[in-house]
Amino acid sequence: MSRSLLVSAMLLVLAATPLSAQTSGEITGHITDSSAGAVPGAAITLTNTATNAVRTALSTDAGVYTFPAVAPGLYNLKVEQTGFKTASANVQVQVQQTVRLDFTLEVGEITDTIEVAASAQMLQSENMSLGTVIETKGITELPLNGRNYLSLVALASNTNTLSAMSGQAGGRQGGDRASQSISAGGNRIMFNYFTLDGVTNTDPNFYTYVVLPSVDAIQEFKVQTGVYPAEFGHQATQINVVTKSGGNVFHGALFEFVRNNAFDAKPYQFTTARVDKSPFKWNDYGFEADGPVRIPKLLDLRDRLFFMVNAEWRAQRAERQAVYTVPTAKMFAGDFSELLPAIKIYDPNTAVGGATKTPFLNNIIPADRIDPISKKFLKYYVSSNLPGLSNNYAQVNTLPNNREAFTLRMDFNESTNSQWTGRWSRGDEDQSSTGISITGSKILTDYDQFLFTNTRTLSPSLVNEARVGYTKFANALGTYSAYETDAVSDIGIPGLAPGDPVSWGVPMASFAGGGFVAIGDAQDGPYAIDDNILQLVNNVSWTHGSHSFRFGGEYTRENYNQVGNQFSRGQFAFQPNTTQGSDKTGGDAFAEFMLGHLWNSIVAVALAQAEFQRNSMATFVDDTWKVTPKLTLSLGLRYELTPPWTNQLNNLARVFVPEIMAVPDGPAAGGETPYYLRQGDCTDPYAGPPPINIRWTTVTAKCNNGMLPDQLMYTSYRDFAPRIGIAYSPSPKTVIRTGYGIFYNQDIGNAYFDLARSLGGRVTLQAEVGTPSLFYSNAVPGGGAVANVPSPYAYSMSVDHRTTYTMQYLFNIQRQLTPNWAIEAGYLGSVSRHLQGFLDANQGIPGTTGSPSTRRPWKGFSNIQYVHDGGNGNYNSLSLKATRRFSEGLNVISSYTWAKSLDTTSGIRNQGFDTLYPQNSYCIACERGPSAFDVTHRMVTSVLYDLPVGKGKRLGIDNAVVNTMLGGWSLGGILTMQSGMPGNLTMGGLDNASTGSGGYDRPNATSTSPYLDDPKPYRYWNLDAFVVAPAGQFGNAGRNSVRGPGIFLLDAEVHKQFALPYKEGHVFQFRFEAFNVLNHPNWGMPNLNIRSGAARAGVPDTAARQNFGVVTSTSGSMRQIQFGLKYLF
Repeated sequence: MSRSLLVSAMLLVLAATPLSAQTSGEITGHITDSSAGAVPGAAITLTNTATNAVRTALSTDAGVYTFPAVAPGLYNLKVEQTGFKTASANVQVQVQQTVRLDFTLEVGEITDTIEVAASAQMLQSENMSLGTVIETKGITELPLNGRNYLSLVALASNTNTLSAMSGQAGGRQGGDRASQSISAGGNRIMFNYFTLDGVTNTDPNFYTYVVLPSVDAIQEFKVQTGVYPAEFGHQATQINVVTKSGGNVFHGALFEFVRNNAFDAKPYQFTTARVDKSPFKWNDYGFEADGPVRIPKLLDLRDRLFFMVNAEWRAQRAERQAVYTVPTAKMFAGDFSELLPAIKIYDPNTAVGGATKTPFLNNIIPADRIDPISKKFLKYYVSSNLPGLSNNYAQVNTLPNNREAFTLRMDFNESTNSQWTGRWSRGDEDQSSTGISITGSKILTDYDQFLFTNTRTLSPSLVNEARVGYTKFANALGTYSAYETDAVSDIGIPGLAPGDPVSWGVPMASFAGGGFVAIGDAQDGPYAIDDNILQLVNNVSWTHGSHSFRFGGEYTRENYNQVGNQFSRGQFAFQPNTTQGSDKTGGDAFAEFMLGHLWNSIVAVALAQAEFQRNSMATFVDDTWKVTPKLTLSLGLRYELTPPWTNQLNNLARVFVPEIMAVPDGPAAGGETPYYLRQGDCTDPYAGPPPINIRWTTVTAKCNNGMLPDQLMYTSYRDFAPRIGIAYSPSPKTVIRTGYGIFYNQDIGNAYFDLARSLGGRVTLQAEVGTPSLFYSNAVPGGGAVANVPSPYAYSMSVDHRTTYTMQYLFNIQRQLTPNWAIEAGYLGSVSRHLQGFLDANQGIPGTTGSPSTRRPWKGFSNIQYVHDGGNGNYNSLSLKATRRFSEGLNVISSYTWAKSLDTTSGIRNQGFDTLYPQNSYCIACERGPSAFDVTHRMVTSVLYDLPVGKGKRLGIDNAVVNTMLGGWSLGGILTMQSGMPGNLTMGGLDNASTGSGGYDRPNATSTSPYLDDPKPYRYWNLDAFVVAPAGQFGNAGRNSVRGPGIFLLDAEVHKQFALPYKEGHVFQFRFEAFNVLNHPNWGMPNLNIRSGAARAGVPDTAARQNFGVVTSTSGSMRQIQFGLKYLF
């Protein structure tokens, strides 16, 4: 089929039935008589017990009935057929659950009713998905630090969330979204697709969530892996949330939760110097209410119109005592006499004509020699407020964090054939962290999401679902002074433009050798995004004979706008150079700063900006075929068409090699030199708009002019994803399942944004050794006009775009032991292909002669940051799970996973303790090792238990006073036990192989095991296990070749409910929650730098003189206490 025909066919499907992952469930089953014969034409009535909404269906000739698109909740199912007694059953439907409920009708009068026990719903006999549903009670009553429902994702098997993997989005997005680290089924943390009430809730920048609903607004959620139906796509893991809906009875809650450092334990003591607690105050408060729309004596829309409204506010006030090393007040005036006699400051002007340098008199730089720009810099720096030359400045840094969230949902029962839902969610977040002077960081977030859905029964066997979702999301990561102080203009470095207010901040000045903390803000950022996402969804369900068909389509229009760059305010480095003596002794970096003698400068000529758009489509068909009452076959096929982003500004540029179009296996031997290829049709690649203020002096730039698609890469038209599964029930209490499926993982947008950074330009200049040659006056080429950029740091991506995909397969056995207990054992495996990652496409060949630039394949460029799609990985696991659904006051979910995940790259940008680039960019296969998120053993158990004491309980108490004291107590807890995460060894940025790639070299492994029999925080690994590789060579240690400490964590809660005597159903609930209740120190990852050799005082083993293998932090906090008060009705 040609591409045009393929797209036309999809558009026809969308026109008829515009899909997306949905959050409803399904009820299905067989209706038979006492001889096991099918009963066709039986009338089945489904009634929502909360809203009295009614739906009807008829059994097919095969006796099969299906209710698709059933919202999670409690229902009554009634089956009627002439000549038989009426059968009735109550059934609970969960998110994305297919409930199998069979009826055997007895001969008799239709007016006679038989109640059927619906206990089989704990088993999944209709599909091959894996996952754990967390219901309202678990979400609202289990201990949740930060009241973030995503903490409960870890209750599912094959899932981990404690992998410290925030490197992916930490420097580009920041905040809570950057710290989410969910890896499910051996998939990357960006392979998660979030939906809320059936529409996308995913930010295309890094595939994190947009809306974080309050836990009191959530009915339930599910993490879905395995071989789920073809209806679901975009990423290999689905995280689907359903908000609460109102019913005919009013319910609600007022709540407040508080935390205070006064109740928390002290930080773990790694040395003899005990660190005290930092001030911390956290308040979280709000309300939730739901019920029918009703105004007494005026309007009563019970059974028709319902509402749910929720609002939550969070205020955090944290402080952190920080101690820095800064210059003294004398040094601010140019007086370095305090360094004498150890360090002399030499006058570079005395070296004229080869003369030997002489020091400044008394180490004092004359006032007229101090650079005026450096003087202005000092406005944004501080001098010491403590005695001494080190650790001489103390400051309390503040870390305020405010959050607001609001949700309004309306549900309308138009008729038995039509139900409507509308929802509006909005929120904003404001997080900041102060540093020295006005420096620090600030994160501002704002979102709105709108949803409209309709479920319409077209006939007893045909149901249509339609959804429209619109999401607006803005996220800005900048400095603390952004929008407030234009320090760049104030300092006045020639050629350094002030830029947009989002980029305002203090330029960075760093000092080597003296230990002084840098002036200014970090070089990363700003990064601001503005997303607008429109999604149209339509699914059709059709029951015919023994088949339940489901088919549909989806259209998503995404506008993803971003502005940002590294080094937008400039980074200026100083080190002892011109102030050293002729014998290379003495000198000081801060003295160089006072003189205005730079060592190097890195400056982005302009902020990168892009206005991305794309129109993606998908279509699917699923067939659930009940071959026999015991055997179900699931067949599905999904097709996704997700083109690369189109940029409305036409300012993308990439490195292009015509005859290769990919990364070479080594240095190019002849052939055409690569060049910069500018997006669009043009004659001048530097022409605006927007204005391009750089000129590459060592490489050629050309216009695309139709050579490649406008997106500078090709669209993949091959994303077909088949699914097949078999479920066999040898008995009503046992289900055996197996299946296979292909799942595509769409690319994050952030890596594509790097192509816009090409025209932003990055200029790096280096001073000459010993001679003043780099000053503020020439540190920014172009002087604010056009900058000439030699040997650019370049960006590129694979031209022949291939979508990452994962093949997942499973074998699973479920067994229901009692009406409330079920166990599950299973194998889950996967193979991933075309995994994206970074490499340096212009890495120099290892060697010891000449500079790395002389050994690069293409001399006109420096590093070429290349997004390749040549990675691969695999995952194999055995999992065990036991579940007790809530009954008689007890709920238990316990899962154990034994797994192994291997790959050659674990993500775009550095992931966890992995590195940004491979050691050898020409040998991706050499990077094969444990995934950055690999966890060998993991066991998680959650328990909720209402003590059976009090009125109405097993141990009833009639006395009101005694009942108030002893009744209404409940306990809950989550126990997590996990083996250690992998870590990638480094040599502290040493470019040992001399390739010019930034120092991602690994050491050599010796024959000694790195693991000690009794590891301590001051020596966790054996120092003799690794050595620096010979110069000019790569190390032989494998990627992620060591393991850090494991995790043992117990969170617990106790709450007491007090019933109000004057109002039935109204209670106060007092909550006490403790996180890491045992105060167990979970050590963080030890130092992975084998060259970190500073001695550590105050540790019992004086032989531990290297920081390699030293633990200096914990993974998570020591014990924290949280109190909560709720008023429930």
